[in-house]
Amino acid sequence: MGATEIPSVGLRLDEHHAPETNGRMSVCRRCGGLTDSPMGLHHMPHESQVNRSNDWLVAQARIREIDRAKEFRARQRGMI
Repeated sequence: MGATEIPSVGLRLDEHHAPETNGRMSVCRRCGGLTDSPMGLHHMPHESQVNRSNDWLVAQARIREIDRAKEFRARQRGMI
């Protein structure tokens, strides 16, 4: 991934969740990505973080899919 993809990954992280910082460091506690300030209004991953941040987003999508499948199975068992 190149420098042109940094804003799109930052935007995808923002859409997934609001940055959660400790107010002293510009790092999101939830995903580990850099933010625009210690108060963390937006994600702004460094070029070296883009691949890791993208992988984190993919993993989160898989976790959501697994949770949905578990819920579906639980509902199916309850209906039988």
